[in-house]
Amino acid sequence: MSTLAHLLVDLLSTAPALVPIYREHLALHDALLPDLFMAQVASWVSGTMHAPGAHTIEGGAGGDAARTLVGVIETHLTSGDAEVRELISLSFLDSVDASPANEVLRLHFGPSLRAEAARRDGWNEQ
Repeated sequence: MSTLAHLLVDLLSTAPALVPIYREHLALHDALLPDLFMAQVASWVSGTMHAPGAHTIEGGAGGDAARTLVGVIETHLTSGDAEVRELISLSFLDSVDASPANEVLRLHFGPSLRAEAARRDGWNEQ
């Protein structure tokens, strides 16, 4: 069963571009705020994360990097402990739902993320 620490290691090793975002998060908050960081991951992968100068930080739902990162999240949704499953179900999916790129990101969802999104939000599984 994976824990929050396992999820973080997998996210940061799969998407090294998240490392500076993680470091900035820790510097700003003096600790990891898991809900907020998962929202930042969702913003980054959807291409909607903005830096202080209001420019978009490179990310985006297209391509292999997003597909791989969403695959990591999918794996942890199925293998994670209750804290990890709740974090993904609430923070990640809420952020994806609020993102203008949610339709593109949903294309990368595996069966567990699709089912959870459908259960939570009434999304139509296709």
